[in-house]
Amino acid sequence: MSQHPRPSSTPPPAALIMTQMVYGFWVSRCLQIMAELGLADTIGDVPKSVEDLAKASGTHAPALRRMLRLLSGLGVLRKDEQSDCWGLTELGSMLRKDNPGSVYGSLRAHGHILSWQAWGDLKGSLTTGQPSVEKFMGDSFFNYLAAHPEDAAIFNGSMAAYQTLNAPAVVNAYDFSAARTVMDVGGGTGTLISHILQAHPAIRGSIFEMAHVAVEARERLASMGLKERCDVVDGDFFATIPQGQDVYILSQILHDWDDEKSLRILSNIRQAMRPDSKLLIVETVLPGDNAMHFGNLYDMAMLVLVGGQERTEAEYIALAQKAGMKVANILPTTMPPSVVELVPA
Repeated sequence: MSQHPRPSSTPPPAALIMTQMVYGFWVSRCLQIMAELGLADTIGDVPKSVEDLAKASGTHAPALRRMLRLLSGLGVLRKDEQSDCWGLTELGSMLRKDNPGSVYGSLRAHGHILSWQAWGDLKGSLTTGQPSVEKFMGDSFFNYLAAHPEDAAIFNGSMAAYQTLNAPAVVNAYDFSAARTVMDVGGGTGTLISHILQAHPAIRGSIFEMAHVAVEARERLASMGLKERCDVVDGDFFATIPQGQDVYILSQILHDWDDEKSLRILSNIRQAMRPDSKLLIVETVLPGDNAMHFGNLYDMAMLVLVGGQERTEAEYIALAQKAGMKVANILPTTMPPSVVELVPA
């Protein structure tokens, strides 16, 4: 009878660690395809046979079984030996669309052909300093999505899912109790502002967004019963910002842009601020060199996709100073982004 080898207590050799890094994108691809095929939602709460999963997803059962075996070894799935059915583990449930912590949207976006093409031309971005995805889109990332609603829906779904995880962390990290009015500049369909309003009933909120996004934001706020407490204002943050808010928020905005465009956004907000107003920048703050941090990965994604960047504390201090502001505080959250609080200098 064959015996499985016992786990070793000695650290894996450097070659094995590096090999796992080399093949890491194979795992990502399997998870992306699992999301694209909707396998986690097909499994749901009741384990399914590989034949049922293959029929539902239009795949070849023996080939699918091999991918399920891989993912079961990674703790995403678990096969019941008696029923020969595959169920989701707690980790695997993160792939379900209806899970509040779902990574489904992120997998769909980063499994999109445009994302793969951009990363495939990483060398081009390193050579030019420009987003390589524009070669394949024929336009800037945001202009392309504005003209291709189906692709935009996939990428917007990723951002919405990410904000759903970040929003409670931001509300718990920052004290909004002194604010009467809060404006989320580039606030999308209202994920963050809705969490703030629900946690602080006395606050009146507003979203400043492009016209085509504002339409969806109004519908979503109305469905949540927040229409009377939250205005949605159409506009362009590169042009002008509504004046006189207690708190302005830029959440996951500045990392989309280089320093020149980020400074334009910050300067417009500074002109709109009162002397006692505050600006909250919700972004990953890079720890610097020789540190493993999620923000370093996201920083590379900003390079190849949009030409933006994640920043260090020193870079935020310098950027704020150029815009006539200063960093008053940096508050970590339970998620990768921090809350960088700026006040007029």
